[in-house]
Amino acid sequence: MKQVGLPIPIRQGVLKYIENKFNNGKVLPYEYRAKGKEEKIKSNLQKDLVIYLIFYLIKYTEEEGHGIYLNSKNLKKNFLYDYKPYLSFLEDLDFIILGKKYIVGNRSNFYGLTNTFYDLDSKYITYQITNVNLLKKLNGIGLTEEQILNNEFCKRERNHLVKSFDENLKIDLAKALEEIKNLNKQLVDFNSITIYQYQSQVWSYNIKKNTDNRLHTIITRTNKKLLKHITYRGKRLGEIDFKTSQPLFLFLMLKSVFEKPYNNVINTFISKKLGAELIKKLKDNGINLDELNEFGNIIINKDIYLHVAENIKINPKTDLGFYYIDKSSKEFSEKYFDTKRDLIKNVVMRSLYNGKGDEVYEFRKLFPSIFDSVNIINKYKKVSQSKNNLSHFLQSFEAHVILDLIAKEVDCRFKKIPLFSKHDSLITYNSIIDEVQNFVISRFKYYFNIENDRLITKKSW
Repeated sequence: MKQVGLPIPIRQGVLKYIENKFNNGKVLPYEYRAKGKEEKIKSNLQKDLVIYLIFYLIKYTEEEGHGIYLNSKNLKKNFLYDYKPYLSFLEDLDFIILGKKYIVGNRSNFYGLTNTFYDLDSKYITYQITNVNLLKKLNGIGLTEEQILNNEFCKRERNHLVKSFDENLKIDLAKALEEIKNLNKQLVDFNSITIYQYQSQVWSYNIKKNTDNRLHTIITRTNKKLLKHITYRGKRLGEIDFKTSQPLFLFLMLKSVFEKPYNNVINTFISKKLGAELIKKLKDNGINLDELNEFGNIIINKDIYLHVAENIKINPKTDLGFYYIDKSSKEFSEKYFDTKRDLIKNVVMRSLYNGKGDEVYEFRKLFPSIFDSVNIINKYKKVSQSKNNLSHFLQSFEAHVILDLIAKEVDCRFKKIPLFSKHDSLITYNSIIDEVQNFVISRFKYYFNIENDRLITKKSW
């Protein structure tokens, strides 16, 4: 039987509220005042489009659940050319609020959902989209033309990591929905939609070549509390994780620049990625090799985060946890973490990527020569759409090693297993995780002459 529409998830209370506004019809006459205009503009709102826009806002919100930067070009292409009356209507309902206005050439308008929205019945149900024009834009399956092109690109570039997105990948709906009940209200909506996407089995994926070069899929968006409810062919999954991957790949990258001790495949990638001009700047400045090797020893044989925690001053723990003073904007604020290790992990990441704060400065003092190189990289001309040169280099390097080299070899070696990725982790059947982990360790040794199961760990979901 031919499908009559496209099912999308929506809060039951929100749907009922909108149904009442539309008097259970499909079209609502609406007047709104455009920016800089005195006279109101008349429009006929389509109920399907109102509901889809809410779905769109939640689906593409930041993972923390705070809101979304709405790019007008993307809205026109993926939603509706005349999208403004729909945003105005949601503002009139007090469902959304404009948090930050756009800055030309810098950022789009930033919208967030309001308490009025969150106070409505949070149970999720499915609604059938039947609007012909919207279905055409979504190709009848819930994917825009751009998403279809992204999928095709991923299949060409990393088919070994997307070919198992099929009808066998499932989530336990009841258990997953129960799992997220105690999350904060913003995250409940984001994760509810993610859960229902597993149910719909309309898969989309993307490789962001101009930023991190990672593979972005529904698995990378899935809250870690939900992972244990995901199965493939009814079998539980597990992951092989590269611990402290960003500091690790910083060490490997600098080691390659200054000593070239690795496999030629690695040295060639680093040389091409950084470019001759930047490499010359790094070599002209030099590096303390004893310091670099000690940095590597701590990462490989110890725990870099615990080492840093023992060697820098941090604020004493409070009832809310461990914290630092965020000095990245004019108004300072406190950021809290459950464990000291989580706090220090944040400090290390901010240190690499132009962060500010007392702990950041303390950490940089531990490895001054390394951070001289980091500063040269970050102050070099902008090389990508990433906010930071080093993040682009390290994440691209990590993705090349884990996703393009090692994962492809895993796929060739183990023919009958599913294979997925979650940034710096590889995911497959839990029943074979030991064997796959040993193979990954052996391939890492082949490329870097480093063998240590502290670096490459396994975990059952």
